[in-house]
Amino acid sequence: MVRFTFPGGRFEARATSVKFLLEWSYDLLPSQHSNGPAWMENDRYDIVAKATGNPTDDEMKSMVRTLLANRFQLKFHRETRETPVLILMPGKSAPKLFPPKDDEKHSLKIIPKTNDDRKVISYRVVATRFSFAQLNQTFARQLERVIVNQTGLEGDFDFELELTPDENTPNPLDPSLVISAMRDQLGLTLKSQKGPVDYLVIEGAEKVTAGN
Repeated sequence: MVRFTFPGGRFEARATSVKFLLEWSYDLLPSQHSNGPAWMENDRYDIVAKATGNPTDDEMKSMVRTLLANRFQLKFHRETRETPVLILMPGKSAPKLFPPKDDEKHSLKIIPKTNDDRKVISYRVVATRFSFAQLNQTFARQLERVIVNQTGLEGDFDFELELTPDENTPNPLDPSLVISAMRDQLGLTLKSQKGPVDYLVIEGAEKVTAGN
């Protein structure tokens, strides 16, 4: 689990693997890098750090990238590979995306909705001041594909999604539910095709004993 406070710049990663930190800090899916040594995925670390000032998301990720290079001696090179991607395009109706209010901050909330028996029947996703790059970071892992924005839209938006699982798809983040909700509720379609994506080839890393 990774979390950090803003303002304040405190970073915490509890029982976290180096593989996860790599994917989080470089915005990668598991399919976007080669397998390094087995310990990168299997070993767990607690990491606590404090950045100066009030760093942004990107600045926090840059700090973790520096930690991976200095502490774990992570070395890699980049390639571009042709892999399956999802192309995000406008649907038949105008996208239901709204400009953020002046006083809004970037946030993502997932709010469970319960029935009279207190059983969760759906999840409401509320995003404020959200970019398409952040939407990619949020949903690409569930969809297991890089999302390529071809909507022609740029900037930040507010939007809401209702994800309603059922007996056939009990996982609220099941790819079929997410794709249907984006089409029916946001007016955005996702088309599968092949395209170029960034790929990291891990050349080496040095194992650090937990607690050091």
